[in-house]
Amino acid sequence: MSATISVLSYNLKDYGKSAVATRRQQHELLRFERPDVLCLHEIWDDGDDLSTLDRHVAAIAEAAGMAGMAVPARRSHCHMAILWRPDFTALSQRSHRLPLWHGLGVVQLDVGAAVPLRVAVTHLAPWDPEHRLADARTITGLLDDPGQATVIAGDWNTFGADPTYDPEPDWSALPARKVWRHVRWSDDPDTPPRADRRPTELLHRCGLHDAAAHLRAPWQPTGGHMGTDLSRRLDAIWTTRPQALGGYRVIDTPVTRLLSDHLPIRIDLDPAMLGPTFAGVPAGSAQDTP
Repeated sequence: MSATISVLSYNLKDYGKSAVATRRQQHELLRFERPDVLCLHEIWDDGDDLSTLDRHVAAIAEAAGMAGMAVPARRSHCHMAILWRPDFTALSQRSHRLPLWHGLGVVQLDVGAAVPLRVAVTHLAPWDPEHRLADARTITGLLDDPGQATVIAGDWNTFGADPTYDPEPDWSALPARKVWRHVRWSDDPDTPPRADRRPTELLHRCGLHDAAAHLRAPWQPTGGHMGTDLSRRLDAIWTTRPQALGGYRVIDTPVTRLLSDHLPIRIDLDPAMLGPTFAGVPAGSAQDTP
């Protein structure tokens, strides 16, 4: 059994429409990082049969030396994938569409620990706070089993539940017409904008823990560095096993800032702590309440 299990989440920014040189550099980054589990977002394929998606995922898996599955997102054509070390056994694989804006992929992996690790990947709606909340309701409903050791990696397109960790952004940095895509709606247009944190608050109330906030890692944005969006933490990994968290890192380098409008993030898990309880503390207990 590995001393730690690393999970990396990365929005590739339209992989497939991007330049071949960009894709090759992303492959090199993944080979350098060598994650045990990899969750990817925005793999482009607008064809009906999704054959291009399969080819893209196969190319990434070959470059990274991993096995994997594609997670279709037919509504947006920005698909997802989950990849894992070839010596891990996939006990089950499932893709969900339902009313989700992009989708949800779930793989249960035998990682050599006492219990399997359930890994999920998702991507919430980009423009509609109400749809993001609906997405979060569906995701927490589908994954409502605190008895399972679960990690969910996502491009959440929202804000962290805890405003003391994820500060209110500078709304003046956005054109006024775009602000309402991110804040709670008010019929009074003069209402001061406030970030809509309901999707992440729902995740928290359902017994999930935001790795960065739980570990109180130094706050870093994962988007906004290309100047087309707010500087904010769009990407996060949540888990039902906060006691297993051993580290969190934003991979922020001059190269990653050029390769995508999202920076990759990475967590480390202690597989010995993936069981239902640790040191008498029930998994899912609120130790990092906002």
